[in-house]
Amino acid sequence: MNEQQILLSYYGDDFTGSADVLEALSLNGIPTILFIEPPKSNDIANFTWKIKPNEKSKWLAFGVAGIARSLDPEAMEAELDPIFHKLSRIPSRFFHYKICSTLDSSPKTGNIGKAMEIAEKYFPSSFIPMLMGLPLLNRFVVFGHLFAKIGTKTYRLDRHPVMSKHPVTPMDESDIRLHLHKQMDKNMALVDYFDLENVLEFTPQRLSGDFTYRENPPLILFDTLEHNHLKLIGEWLNAYGRKQHQLLLGSSAIEYALGEVFGRKAEEVKDHGPTSSMLIVSGSCSQTTADQITYVQNLGYVGIRLKIEQLHDRVSLETEKKRVIQLAVNHLMDGKHVVIYSALGPNDPSVRNTMEAGNNSLEPHFIAKTQAKITLAILNQTEIKRLVTAGGDTSGYILKELEIQALEFIQVLAPGAPMCVAHSRSKAIDGLEIAIKGGQNGTVQYFEWAQKGEVRE
Repeated sequence: MNEQQILLSYYGDDFTGSADVLEALSLNGIPTILFIEPPKSNDIANFTWKIKPNEKSKWLAFGVAGIARSLDPEAMEAELDPIFHKLSRIPSRFFHYKICSTLDSSPKTGNIGKAMEIAEKYFPSSFIPMLMGLPLLNRFVVFGHLFAKIGTKTYRLDRHPVMSKHPVTPMDESDIRLHLHKQMDKNMALVDYFDLENVLEFTPQRLSGDFTYRENPPLILFDTLEHNHLKLIGEWLNAYGRKQHQLLLGSSAIEYALGEVFGRKAEEVKDHGPTSSMLIVSGSCSQTTADQITYVQNLGYVGIRLKIEQLHDRVSLETEKKRVIQLAVNHLMDGKHVVIYSALGPNDPSVRNTMEAGNNSLEPHFIAKTQAKITLAILNQTEIKRLVTAGGDTSGYILKELEIQALEFIQVLAPGAPMCVAHSRSKAIDGLEIAIKGGQNGTVQYFEWAQKGEVRE
């Protein structure tokens, strides 16, 4: 690898979270490639960088953007086993199973215990460090409980106005250990706030006590309230982690922790500049995204609602797709910015109707898959250079539909929601600039800043 070593490989359980890791490592001066399908060693060694082709670093990293967060345990096994097998053939110091910073998961959907069961086959470790809190993203872990901030107010996650009402994996427990005990049978140790200052004194053996190592490695969870805690935890991971394929679990806080130890100061990220017409596709039902959509519509962006009620019948589905595609193409060719959305916030009637209809009406992720096909059709009929996707499932299915091979970091737009550039064999898609954001990422001006290519948050 041209004398470079792979510090970390990772699997992101959704696409927006995978891009979050890409940003975290890149900002810490560790060149990173986000693949859509598992790479081979040659894919990494021969990667042609578009943004910083001559960048040199002792370390590099790579990841695979996945969809495990939206799958049931049986489907997770079918998804993860072959990917982990392929990734285990490429040596790296750490392997990270990246999960959402709000711990989106349940026994039936995105089961983290199932993921660890599979990961332990290919990345055997005597203990599994877990790090969730990331102050940069307003996520905090205190005495094992997860908190998240909206605006100026911080909520315990089981009382969070969005996450406690999540349509698929509502959080009814803020204690991370209790939440995970519903998904796995593991002993769990906690390095709490008072232990962090002298964390290197807390060896894995001291923390785990009489826990059984070989048969069922324990989780070791770290409190994280302040940014300086990340460096302390990074030093602990370096001191006690395996020298190859140490299994890690958590949010992108892990990358910020490792970046404090292994990273270097990256060049200042500059504005990438504006684009003349931009497409936004949102499948999020977050109020944050709803506010962002409303904001840009007030600026003159053209809003096109995908009528969910038209997707239940094959004939009306095709008619609705054609309507949305044609409207979007016409406006984009007129130099307008277009936002296609399926809902405006958690109280949108389409969200309630879809939840009430359940699986008897639409197959899982059908809306996201429909939006993906619409997006590809629009890109094939226009020459737009910048796309924004909002929502984990939506982003994942769009990137797969576009047959993108890999993503490379361009710039920050909001913490955890970067702008990237696509690598693809398709001339129409190669070089496409894509901003990928989770439903709750960014301030109200996120889409405007994405269009302007401005580093503002």
